[in-house]
Amino acid sequence: QQLRQAIEECKRAILALPEHSERQKDAVVRLIHLRLKLQELKDPGEDEPNIRVVLEHRFYKEKSKSVKQMCDKCSTIIWGLIQTWYTCTGCYYRCHSKCLPLVSKPCVRAKVSHQAEYQLSI
Repeated sequence: QQLRQAIEECKRAILALPEHSERQKDAVVRLIHLRLKLQELKDPGEDEPNIRVVLEHRFYKEKSKSVKQMCDKCSTIIWGLIQTWYTCTGCYYRCHSKCLPLVSKPCVRAKVSHQAEYQLSI
């Protein structure tokens, strides 16, 4: 019930904020996260724990254990044998699982797709 109230408050905030403002975009992202949480509570059996959404990144847990990668957040080596790590399917941002909550840059692919304009004439 609290989650539903938070969703409704977020909707009202989005409508009240200036259109195309950064605050409105942040509120939309918050609304998406709240709705995802609500969906997880409704369908716990369908939850896919290998997927994490952070700042419009869609992070998938990597299964590779032998390849050494660099963490794009802390700039240290990800040791696949002993550390869990994730890769964004949109921009290929890689990071340790411990660095996921610290990611501060939004997915560039999502940003580009929000600003996409199509020209139909050739």
